[in-house]
Amino acid sequence: MKIRILLTITVFFIVYANLNAQDDWWKDKKYKDEKTKAKYALCKKTFKDIASGFNTQNVNKINAFFGSEVYLNIISNEKGYYSPNQAELILSDFMDYFRVVSFKYKHSYFKSTFAFALGKYVYDRGSGKRELSASVSLKYKDEKWIIDQISLN
Repeated sequence: MKIRILLTITVFFIVYANLNAQDDWWKDKKYKDEKTKAKYALCKKTFKDIASGFNTQNVNKINAFFGSEVYLNIISNEKGYYSPNQAELILSDFMDYFRVVSFKYKHSYFKSTFAFALGKYVYDRGSGKRELSASVSLKYKDEKWIIDQISLN
C-alpha cells in the first residue's frame, strides 16, 4: 500500500513537471494592470491554439487567427503574402505531406502590439523523423491577436 501511494505521488510530480515544462517557452511578467495581463494571456492562448492546430493537423485551429492576409515562408517554396483561403490551402497541403510528429515552441517574445514564438516542427516522411525550424509571429489588432507570419524551414 505504501509503495502504491509513493508511486502515485511520484507519477503526479512527474506529470506536473512536464505540464509546466510545456510552458517554458513563455516567460510571464508582472503586468501593470488586469487589462494588460488579460491581453498577454490571450496572446499565450493564441500561440497554444496555433500549436494545437499543428499538432493535430487541424488547419481550422490555425486559420481562425488569420487576418486579411498572412505572410508564409514554407520551406522557402511558398513565400509571400497570401489571402486566408490561399494560406489555408498551402498549410493544409504542407501538413498532409509533412505529417507532424510534434510541434513545440522553445522561446517567445512579446510587446504591446507584436509577439513571436520560435520552435520546432518535427515530422516523419517514412525515412525517420526530421525537423524544421518554426516561427509564428502575431500582431495585436482590434483587441485580438492575429497571425502576421508563419515560417517553417
